[in-house]
Formats: sequence, structure tokens, C-alpha cells
Amino acid sequence: MIKEKKYKIIKNKYFWISIFFFIWMSFFDSNSFMLHYRFQNSIRKMTYNRDFLKKKILLEGSQLKKLNTDPMYLEKLAREKFYMKKKDEDLFIVSRRNKKKQTNAPYE
Repeated sequence: MIKEKKYKIIKNKYFWISIFFFIWMSFFDSNSFMLHYRFQNSIRKMTYNRDFLKKKILLEGSQLKKLNTDPMYLEKLAREKFYMKKKDEDLFIVSRRNKKKQTNAPYE
């Protein structure tokens, strides 16, 4: 009795058509589920990048405003980032080295 129901389902043409339709919509169609998944991922990445760049633009705008209005900040930035100096000054650059994390192992 149970085997007859299974064979009846397998022999049903609507079953095979629905299986074919699901496979077609999943992989081969121009509006496939996989394509929608990829588009959603790219949309998430793009919105993250958009938000990051908006924050960066606001930060750069505030720094530009500060550079235009504050001559002390301009001098500080020129000395720190571009290593500029006055005519009667000497410039010494001290670099900091990152120390590796020390382990308590007796042998290395």
C-alpha cells in the first residue's frame, strides 16, 4: 500500500514539473535565487562602504575647516606628517619599533 503511493507520486507529471521548475529557478533563470543572494550581498557591502565613506568625508571636512581657521593646527600637521621645519631648526626623526609579543617559552 505504501509502495503504491510512492510510485504514484514518482509517476506524477506535476511532481516532475515542479522539481524541474525549482531547479530552473534556483540555478538557470535570469532571476535565479542564487543571483538574488549575490545581489543582496553586494548591496550590503556597498551600503557599508557608503556609510564608511560618508563618515570619512565628514572627518576630512572638519579637518579641512580646522586647517583653514587654525594656523597652529596647520603648523602642527606640517611638522608631524610632512616633516617640515623652520630655517633655524634641526629635525630629528625617531621611529618606534613594534616589539614582538614575548612568550614564556624557555627555548625559541
